[in-house]
Amino acid sequence: MVKSVMPLSRGVWWYATAYAIFLALLPFLARGLKALGREYHLALAATVLATWGLTSFIPGMIKINDGLFGFIYLFILISAYKWHMKPFTVKQIWLVISIGLGFFLLYAAASATLSLLRHDMGIFITSHWRLPVIIVGFGMFLLFDRATFHNRTINRIAQSAFAVYLITDYAASEKLLWVRLFNLQNLYQQPLSILQILGILLAIYVACTLLDFIRQALFAVTINRRRGCWSTYCGARRPTGFTITRIRH
Repeated sequence: MVKSVMPLSRGVWWYATAYAIFLALLPFLARGLKALGREYHLALAATVLATWGLTSFIPGMIKINDGLFGFIYLFILISAYKWHMKPFTVKQIWLVISIGLGFFLLYAAASATLSLLRHDMGIFITSHWRLPVIIVGFGMFLLFDRATFHNRTINRIAQSAFAVYLITDYAASEKLLWVRLFNLQNLYQQPLSILQILGILLAIYVACTLLDFIRQALFAVTINRRRGCWSTYCGARRPTGFTITRIRH
């Protein structure tokens, strides 16, 4: 409860904390990368790919932990593509996604084979910041960026996606959901366990979304009722008898 008073500075949610710091540093990072120029920026992207991308295929090698540096790593790669490379074609995007999925299948087969041979090597290629995850995610963003689709219902639900993360990733909520209410270990050996687990996850998502809708409604009639009034005196009357003109140079 003490940490919840200042959740970003106390790291209650690692993603929110890291992203907030990244946004604060983003203007300086962008200006610094632009100052490098095309040649050095692409060289930097190749260096970080070789350091943390290619080595992610080898179990036990150095990796990027959850935190600020992961966002900087992705920004170096994405900005290099956006600023200095020609846009990928649809065929190239599908090729990129296929390569990433191919690595998933390869490592899943290797891990299963080693487990059958009683050699648990701990091969995990789907964790955060691993190169196949970045490849597939990057390809999917490029693919959907080309599509034009608007739906008010989906957009309305999407506004609460971050709230669902904050609720479900909170320590007290995790204990309530996965220890007291839904202990998934008890469902593993039951028939249709996968469908039951998916149903529970969907119900939790809907419940958290509805809670955020209630929060939005309360904010609409309280805090957000008069935007901009926190830094100025809302009850002050505007002075009369003055005319404000715009001066053009």
